[in-house]
Amino acid sequence: MIKRLTALFSIPSYGLLFLCMLLQGMGLSLSSPFLSIYFTDQLGVSVGMFGIFLAVTLIAGIWISMLIGRRSDLGMNRKNIYIVSMLCNALAFSGYLLIKDFTTLFIYMTVFTALGAPGMPQLFAISREAVTKSNFTDHAFANSTLRSAFSLGFIIGPLIGTMLIAAVGFKGIFSGTIGVFLLAPLLIFLFLKSNTEELKRSNAKVEVKNLPLGKNHNILLPFLILILMYIAHWTSSLNTALFITNNLGGTTSDVGLVSSICAALEIPFMITLGLLSAKYSNRILMMCGSILGGVYYVVVMISDSMWQMLAAQILLAVFVAVISAIGISYIQDLLPSQPGYASTLYSNSSTIGRLVGSLVGGGLASIVGYRYSFVFCCILMIISLIMLAVSGRHTVNEPQKLAV
Repeated sequence: MIKRLTALFSIPSYGLLFLCMLLQGMGLSLSSPFLSIYFTDQLGVSVGMFGIFLAVTLIAGIWISMLIGRRSDLGMNRKNIYIVSMLCNALAFSGYLLIKDFTTLFIYMTVFTALGAPGMPQLFAISREAVTKSNFTDHAFANSTLRSAFSLGFIIGPLIGTMLIAAVGFKGIFSGTIGVFLLAPLLIFLFLKSNTEELKRSNAKVEVKNLPLGKNHNILLPFLILILMYIAHWTSSLNTALFITNNLGGTTSDVGLVSSICAALEIPFMITLGLLSAKYSNRILMMCGSILGGVYYVVVMISDSMWQMLAAQILLAVFVAVISAIGISYIQDLLPSQPGYASTLYSNSSTIGRLVGSLVGGGLASIVGYRYSFVFCCILMIISLIMLAVSGRHTVNEPQKLAV
């Protein structure tokens, strides 16, 4: 593994992209755990209204990401897209410091978070192109390692955020987030070589076909599979803490311990899955992930003590590692000539899953209870496994070469 990591980080710009992905995770997680508190306590917004705010900003981001993802494969400079997107993210969080009226903030954040949404998928697309250019053939390992940087950022970010909010208050976490979102594009601007000329040559030779989701089942099925898996994950995430405190008699410390164990295990599992991808197809690994995810939800349903929940985090960590690290390679390998569009499809599947899972999870728990809400998650895993079994094994028809 050491040799493969050495070879991977010897790829020009990969180390820089790894650092920027780490900063991306830190930037998002610095303030995200505290946003609901800020909206309800500082702005006087109801929890329901805060949920609507999150839903609208997520939906706007999906549309912008898809639009930019398609255009980026037609010759737009990914470096410039990423820089502009991250600057928009910085501007978005500046709104928390400058705007105190909820309606104005709602409109402002919807615009700028949507414009900032293409940042992460474009970072994956830049990495895919760099890895392909270097002739490093293990794309899944490269994606897994890069995605582990994002998870590492999500571990570090809340710790720094906790210290900032204790020392400075909400201004501290928002200023820290802005700083991170400015540092990442600055590093890309200074150290990532632009590929404008290469893009022009490539665009002159290749015509990228329009591949609408509804008419291409080889793309639509994997996209839907990832959405279902993410819906299950976010439904579970929403109800786990309350299940622990209400059904198992646990404390908030137990909730934190469960989350920490899962987060800590995700990173080594992501790297391990990247190594396994050299022997097994991404589709097979996705099937294994859906099986382990289903087993995890069954264990939660029958658990009656905390030690069972703690032990089950091994299963959950593998499942999350699969959908986070292998999921993007699964989509990218179907569209190897369109890394921007493929990375955006993956990113949007996660966003849609988060949105639907958050909405469904709360309503489901109120009807059937926290324990039996996991039955729904298990059913989604079974459906995902069936869809993976019948899904295509080959790439979508590639763009045709044209005479120069």
